[in-house]
Amino acid sequence: MNEDINDFSVDESKQVLKYAASFLKDNGIFNLKQEDQLIKIVELLAKLPWGKARTVKEFLITKKYGTCTAKHTALQACCRCVGIKCVQVICTFRWGNQGILFPKELQSILDEGEWDHGHNFLQIEKNKETKIDVDITWNTRLKEYGFKTFPEVWDGESSFIGLKYKNRWDDADMKAKKIELIESLPQELRERRQRFLREFVKWIHRINGIEK
Repeated sequence: MNEDINDFSVDESKQVLKYAASFLKDNGIFNLKQEDQLIKIVELLAKLPWGKARTVKEFLITKKYGTCTAKHTALQACCRCVGIKCVQVICTFRWGNQGILFPKELQSILDEGEWDHGHNFLQIEKNKETKIDVDITWNTRLKEYGFKTFPEVWDGESSFIGLKYKNRWDDADMKAKKIELIESLPQELRERRQRFLREFVKWIHRINGIEK
């Protein structure tokens, strides 16, 4: 499930925002000055590991790990709770261009031929003239394997994207665009993508110490 709160009914949107508000309250975000809220929110969410969980509830409440979908839908909801304007960005990338040190079983799949993989992050409005990109996908434990992880110290003003992308769509319908990207692949590449993701999840879960 891809959770972009723009895709939800009114009741579902309220539930996602409720999870976000609870997280913010528990971490004292509402007590901070407005200029410090974004930095603290991003800092807290960036520390949570990548893992196979796609919903905001799983990411913030039950499992405390998530995919780019869960992480950036949660970040979007948290921003909205404190009045920070932001939109989802969808992009495509190639795994082989990221400098990641894949184990041989994953690299062998990529060697069969790559595909354009979908990814999402947020574009956050700092003011009417300035917008920044924020990507909190990869947690710091993954850095030694070549993943581009979010800075441990961030100024709240600088853009950061956790991969080298090919194409991007700002303020996109995340769910629809990701479905479109997958469905545009030939069947052979769809199956290869699925094989890769199954092994990728196992690998990252081992690194992050996530139980099945």
